[in-house]
Parts: sequence; C-alpha cells; structure tokens
Amino acid sequence: MVGRSNVGKSTLINALTRHKIARSGSKPGTTRLVNLYTVHTSSASRDIPHRLTFADLPGYGFARGGEATRNEFSVLTREFFDNMQEVSHGNHSNIGPSLVAVILLIDGRHPGLKSDITAHQWIEDNNHPCIIVTTKNDRLTRSEQIKMAREHKNTFRREIVAISGKKATGIRDVWSALSSLV
Repeated sequence: MVGRSNVGKSTLINALTRHKIARSGSKPGTTRLVNLYTVHTSSASRDIPHRLTFADLPGYGFARGGEATRNEFSVLTREFFDNMQEVSHGNHSNIGPSLVAVILLIDGRHPGLKSDITAHQWIEDNNHPCIIVTTKNDRLTRSEQIKMAREHKNTFRREIVAISGKKATGIRDVWSALSSLV
C-alpha cells in the first residue's frame, strides 16, 4: 500500500481483511515503519492465493518531524522495494515473498496531485504492477464522485477502483483487481 499520509492505507487493509488489524489514525503520519500483515484467505476464487501479505508503507507528503522524517520514510520505502525486487528477480527459491502488485491509494477528492502522479510514474518506471484506488469517496456527493472519477481516469489513463473504507464499498473490486494480477 503506497499513498500520501492520511489517505487511508491502513483503513483499506482493515476493510480488505474485515478486521481492525492495521492501526489507523486521524492524524497524518501514523504509520512510521513498514507494517506487514499476513492474511489467510478462503476465497472461492482459485486466482487468489491462500496467503497474502499486505505491506502498509509510511505515507509520502506530510510527516511529523519535518524534512528529516520525510527523507527517512523515502529511504525506508526505497529499501523495501529494492528488497522485494531482489527477492522477486534474484536466485532465490519461489517460497519467498514476491511483489504481486502495488496498490496506490489516492484521495478521491483531489485528482491530479503532483505527488500522486510522481508516485505513479515511479511505480510504472520500475515495472511494478499497479492498482490505483481512490479513497474517501463517501465524502463526495454522487455527482462529485462521477466528476472526480473521470478526472482521475484522465490523469492516470487507466481504470481506477473507487472505495470507501468506512462503508466497505468497492472492496470486492480491489479483490478482483488483485486476483487478476496473481
């Protein structure tokens, strides 16, 4: 899970698992480490493995502690992806972890933010499969949701999954997108 601080990465993990396993806070910068959550699925679909690990990465943008903390988060995130790439493409056995997809979370109310575009470009440049998910859509009227969805799709030139972690809408669509990449 990659996204700006306070975009809802932990909330999405909780919605996907239907359990409050990830600590989410109302203040930006709650996640300060790479938090890993192993999930055992019992999906009727054979496309989804029986065990997945979600990585909840610190958000980009705001960080309590200023520039030094933002740099620390950036290094931590880069090292995480470097290690995953090494495991996925190295001479390791297939029993180790592999990066199936990056879920890029974007606030549904704010299409076209430079930091989100930069994050998406980095993911694409590094050839990571990506699912883009917009969050906080429940805070928009229905007509605003349609308008923002169109703007997000035009910005990223791809399908976007709109969710509400609190109302659990769109969660099946995230699972479907994940299963298509496994």
